[in-house]
Amino acid sequence: MKEKILYISDRPSMGADMLLRNLGIDYEVLWVHSGDEVKHVPEIIFVNLSGLEDLERIKTFTGSKIFLLGSQSDLTKTAVTDIANAEKFVKPFNANEIRDKLHGISEQKAERIEKTLLLVDDDAVMIRTLREGLSTSYKVLPANSGANALKILAKTKPDLILLDYEMPDMNGTQVFEALKANPETADIPVMFLTAKSDSGSIERIESLKPEGHMLKTLPLREIKAIIQEFFSGK
Repeated sequence: MKEKILYISDRPSMGADMLLRNLGIDYEVLWVHSGDEVKHVPEIIFVNLSGLEDLERIKTFTGSKIFLLGSQSDLTKTAVTDIANAEKFVKPFNANEIRDKLHGISEQKAERIEKTLLLVDDDAVMIRTLREGLSTSYKVLPANSGANALKILAKTKPDLILLDYEMPDMNGTQVFEALKANPETADIPVMFLTAKSDSGSIERIESLKPEGHMLKTLPLREIKAIIQEFFSGK
């Protein structure tokens, strides 16, 4: 399966369009306009700055590597220079240089995908959404209950557990306490997933001293960025 690239362009541009068509030999390129809805944002995004209507939206893709394509004047605009961690390429584009950059990202990704996540949630939709979004960077093991999670942990040791705080039968607190009581699993880091943002719920989660917690309502790109930041800091 080819790795996906998102190409954002509001106006045809011979150089940028030709470059992306050429990259389509090795990658699956999704062409969209800046205002189009994108449910699953890939890790690599190319942006054609020529005539781009919604530049502010590009700044929200914090979990992706962004390549900006444009003229010298396009690339020196204040709104463009404010986009953090973006690679800038000025016309005429050097296809070999850009391919080398992509290959470097692929090598880094290959290292990340060695990490294993255990995703524990009784919500099938949540499991499917996160599994699809995270499996491009990590090996994701799904568990639809606390009991199933413990069975998986008896056979394998993930690098991080994403644990639903609110579950029937065996809730997140009970699973967490079982993990910490077992010497074989006590050192596995845990991040809680929760749908509740009230101060009482957050305080109860933080009192358990997990590695962190994330709201289920966060965009997938933000969840990916939090996980990536966690592994980068280890």
